[in-house]
Amino acid sequence: MNGIFILTTLFVFLTILVESISLVLQLKGRRLTKWFGRNAFNIHMLFTVFFWAITSCLIVILQFEEHPLFHNNVVLRYTGLILLFSGMILASWAFRLLGLKRSLCLNFFEENVPIVKESVYNYIKNPLDYGLWIALIGFAIFTGTIYNLAIAVEFIIIMIPHIMLENKPLKN
Repeated sequence: MNGIFILTTLFVFLTILVESISLVLQLKGRRLTKWFGRNAFNIHMLFTVFFWAITSCLIVILQFEEHPLFHNNVVLRYTGLILLFSGMILASWAFRLLGLKRSLCLNFFEENVPIVKESVYNYIKNPLDYGLWIALIGFAIFTGTIYNLAIAVEFIIIMIPHIMLENKPLKN
């Protein structure tokens, strides 16, 4: 197996793990300030940005490596391109509705943050995440490589518990 691919899948896992640990601690009422002091959230965000930056760079580097293909069909390539752009549009739309602070979960655990129930949020519970998933799968189908498909599937599988953690406070 390709070393860059293994490193990329490891960093996808670590990135989601770092984000999820913060959610678990917050949901259990343990503030990050208990361990890191007043700047705990800033430290957490630095770690998260660090892991996302490395993961993104590894995914870009992976695109220049030799890939085993799972298809070489023109129709699937166009389907992947349509999914890629549809996912990006859905994620951008959801991001615009939420705003920067909500999209990055900067004010997720603050009191009296209104729940968005307009537009696309009437029909889809997590359009930002689902848009990213559709874009990832579309990119994998567009490129036709097993590596990109494996990263998309891993990302989705790892994000399912993360989304469940995010939705827990909203149910209350």
